[in-house]
Amino acid sequence: MKLPRLSRERTGAVATVEPESHAASPPPSPELAAQRDRLTERFALMQSELGGLFYEMAIRDHVKMDVLIAKAAELQRVDAELSQVEHLLRGEGGGALGGSCPQCGTPHARGAAFCSQCASPLAGS
Repeated sequence: MKLPRLSRERTGAVATVEPESHAASPPPSPELAAQRDRLTERFALMQSELGGLFYEMAIRDHVKMDVLIAKAAELQRVDAELSQVEHLLRGEGGGALGGSCPQCGTPHARGAAFCSQCASPLAGS
């Protein structure tokens, strides 16, 4: 008997339980799965750092909104990239994978104009 898979909830600290799918689905791309794991770890670390930064500023009564906004924008970019990778792993959109970046090898969605990792143009996507 397989146990239900735990998934992270990016907007909160509570884990949710997803039932195992009984449908035969193709195994996820190892490169995309590894990228998802790296992005998940990076997202959690950045989120923790942002909270710690705000806390330190608040207890010193010296909150710098421009610094917090810049850090939140970085976190938002990682979240968007993570969402795109998860979308590709779920196979939504029927073969949404467009290929890999010629510069860095990062997988990208079909129709993407620029690489989400290195910002190189993706000609012919």
